[in-house]
Amino acid sequence: MSLKTRINRHPLFVYFLLAYAISWGGILFIASLKGLDPRAIKLTDGALMYLFMLLGPSLSSLTLTALLEGKDGVKHLFKRMTNWKVGWNWYLPLLTIPILSTAVFLIFSTMVSPIYKPNMNLAFGLVIGGLAGLFEETGWTGFALPRLQSKYSVFLSGLILGLLWACWHGMADYWGNIANFGANWLPHFILYWIIPLTAYRILMAWVYKNTNSLLLGQLMHVFYTGTLVTVEPTMAVTESILWIAPFAAALWVVVIIVMKRR
Repeated sequence: MSLKTRINRHPLFVYFLLAYAISWGGILFIASLKGLDPRAIKLTDGALMYLFMLLGPSLSSLTLTALLEGKDGVKHLFKRMTNWKVGWNWYLPLLTIPILSTAVFLIFSTMVSPIYKPNMNLAFGLVIGGLAGLFEETGWTGFALPRLQSKYSVFLSGLILGLLWACWHGMADYWGNIANFGANWLPHFILYWIIPLTAYRILMAWVYKNTNSLLLGQLMHVFYTGTLVTVEPTMAVTESILWIAPFAAALWVVVIIVMKRR
């Protein structure tokens, strides 16, 4: 049995295995150069870890698409990145995170503490959000989501991918935050990554099901990551958890409303 035939039997399993292996393997390699000491991780190390985060989903998608579908498959993958003629209403979900996050920060900065006043680091947010959306969604929305939606409902496909997407952030987040967060790292990770990202991925799955636009998936990712990088103030873990809870809850409310009305 050929390698292509074997992979074609379980393409999603192979994709996630590769995406995790490339990203987590690269991050662990960099951490090992620092003696696996989280306190020794510097900004430049974090930048290299971010590079492996970008390569994991994108490189896995391009490799498997080329292997399983050939040049035509790769061309179709990139063609979906230019599918912008989907109707103006499908661009409205892009505003979800900017509206929710800004509202939470403004309310908290007024009623709780000025430390929650939103930042406006737009340039940095555009760079980080742009790279994340472009590279990651080549895999998550470009390869994994269509195959999940061929088997499962919009909600279930989004839930599965959302959990795997959120957990995939765990390795980088651990090495970036464990030294400062200590015992609070895991609850913060669950609240900051698992709960809201799973909800948002369901929303992304709904948009993709109705548009078949990889471009919109990339833009939704850009708006999520870019907005939070832009407006989120620097704060302690306990203060961070305080705003994340209502933000995550509000995002799930949006998802529930959409799922009931779709």
